[in-house]
Amino acid sequence: MLSISTIARVVVNASRTVSVPTSFDTGLMLLKDANYAAAKRLRTYNSAAEAAAGLVADGFSSSTEAYKAAVKYFSQSPAPGRLLVSCYPSSETPTQALAALLDLTSDFYGVCLGAAETDANILALEAAVSAQEKPCMLFLPLMGTAADVVVSGGLLDTLFSRSSRRSVCTYAAVLSDAAAVMGCAMGLQLASAASSFALCYKTLQGVTPSDLTQTQIDAIQALGGNVFVTRNYTFHLLEKGSTPSGLRYDEVLYMDMIAADLQAAAVSLLAQNTGKLPQTDDSTAMFINLFSGILAGYTARNVLASAEWRGAAVGPLQNGDIVENGFALWADSYDTQSEADRAAHKAMPIQVALTLAGSLESVVINVNVQL
Repeated sequence: MLSISTIARVVVNASRTVSVPTSFDTGLMLLKDANYAAAKRLRTYNSAAEAAAGLVADGFSSSTEAYKAAVKYFSQSPAPGRLLVSCYPSSETPTQALAALLDLTSDFYGVCLGAAETDANILALEAAVSAQEKPCMLFLPLMGTAADVVVSGGLLDTLFSRSSRRSVCTYAAVLSDAAAVMGCAMGLQLASAASSFALCYKTLQGVTPSDLTQTQIDAIQALGGNVFVTRNYTFHLLEKGSTPSGLRYDEVLYMDMIAADLQAAAVSLLAQNTGKLPQTDDSTAMFINLFSGILAGYTARNVLASAEWRGAAVGPLQNGDIVENGFALWADSYDTQSEADRAAHKAMPIQVALTLAGSLESVVINVNVQL
């Protein structure tokens, strides 16, 4: 499959960033298989029953973490609609397995592991995912004692030092619990196609909440890790749906989605135009009008919102300016275009500034009593 990035390339520059996939509501399980066969490289399942039967047929019994991961993935509410399972031989690393799968499909966004891997292999996978063109998100379990998962130089600490925004790491009793987090995220995206969501404070089905002190929770969350705990005996909550970079999962997701939508729209405008788009400012206006309509949709979904620009000056925006509706677009005039770019038939770069709406995670209630 040829990339459209040679025609329309999206570069997302934000105080925190990203790039472009196809399906944001589908998870992938990479599964090391001692009895690997080429036919197992890509399986597609549309329900827990399908996945359970398929995994058993491929040699993974109901006692394996892979089987449990598939069941937990589909058990979330709202439920995701599809799971890809890609087996790989023991001679491959997860990074090599993902590269091999991408030769077959890029129709997924979440990625989890169905069998144990070394921290070194997981870190190599995260580095590869962060560097590749197709964005996706790794859902990783943090296993061991609370002290183990925050140890200096450990998996979470290393991802934190990398400021990883491509991993969602959750303290878990077993490896398959990470698939539940992925299923929760994919199910919410499937159910929220016309709205938006945050992963924070969601409930995980089939996962036992961790018994942690607030001090242990704080230590894990300080490194961008997540926990699934019980509060006040009745609330079972995933906290806080974060990545080690400090960005929330939904912030990364929606930046990826916006980038993908803008890129696809640019290619469509170029490909579907019956005449030609001249290298003039009129063409720039067409792109800006098209992109504005797309971004207005994200404002309506509460992904973007009017806010003060707090970053460095960029284009016409100065620190302190209000970005109306959460986005601003501009481009330099073709009068300033270099001869080389004109000869290469390049459009003037369209600049986009976005301010995210964010999401509430706490509230203070002041009760004033007159005695």
